[in-house]
Amino acid sequence: MIVTREHQMFPTLSAAQISTARRFASGAATTFEPGKTIYANGATDAPAWLVLEGSIEVIRRDGLSREALLTIHLAGQFSGEVNQLAGRPSIAAGRAGPEGCTALPLDAAHLRALMVGSAELGEIVMRALILRRVGLIAEGGAGTILIGLPGSPEIVVLQEFLTRGGLPNLVLDMRDDEEGRALVERLGVLPEELPLVVCPAGPVLRRPTVEELAGCLGLVPAFDPERRYDVAIVGAGPAGLATAVYAASEGLSVIVLDARATGGQAGASARIENYLGFPTGISGQALAGRAFNQALNLAPRSRFPSRSSDWTVTASTRA
Repeated sequence: MIVTREHQMFPTLSAAQISTARRFASGAATTFEPGKTIYANGATDAPAWLVLEGSIEVIRRDGLSREALLTIHLAGQFSGEVNQLAGRPSIAAGRAGPEGCTALPLDAAHLRALMVGSAELGEIVMRALILRRVGLIAEGGAGTILIGLPGSPEIVVLQEFLTRGGLPNLVLDMRDDEEGRALVERLGVLPEELPLVVCPAGPVLRRPTVEELAGCLGLVPAFDPERRYDVAIVGAGPAGLATAVYAASEGLSVIVLDARATGGQAGASARIENYLGFPTGISGQALAGRAFNQALNLAPRSRFPSRSSDWTVTASTRA
């Protein structure tokens, strides 16, 4: 995908488009020294960065201890994937290139405002963020690492949760993978404590539940007990997501709660052929992902929200 759709995954904005993006920046341009970390793997609410000068090297996890260079953003390009749009922890790291970097930040709220305020630029950015996530999933090695026995019930449950949520993951067989087996031995993990889960930010969980894994990945937001939402939707299936889109398009603040992941039962479907607007069919995961991002774009437009949870989808929270 990186070869065939590179121009869409990593577009270079024109001078006019950069000028438009400046109006939506969440802060002043920041200059980073060569090799300086701009955002860390697992950093919460890491903004997308629009490079004005220099470059940003994007690093992903390649196994447990190795790192791999994913791409280099040059002047006119921007960092991030769909987690930046949702204000969730980053699944990659970024550091200034050998000549340093000057870049503009766009946090989740201002990034969504850009989507609404500039149709042309919003389409370019949205397509790039989605394609980058798809590329990370297809490539493997980024995101969450599961160590245990592939096909075991415990691995299957966790992997299904991650896959349905569109979260990159990699399964290492502790019997054959030297790196995975070495970690199990080094930590003195007992058989009943498997599988081990290594979260993108580094924490290691022993035989976690889905809820514990969701917490480690930053999927369970902190709620303000004083905050009230106009609409609360329980169940993030197609109907729930459609309701969220329509409510948010009217300027209402919306919260969507689901016990597992966006998409509901439809999210597990390999192909849906009877949904309006997709004559050739679409996978349940793709349908849910599009609806989720569409709803995020329709956050209340009267003001910039102070927190990304002004429009919130919280999967894996028991409703």
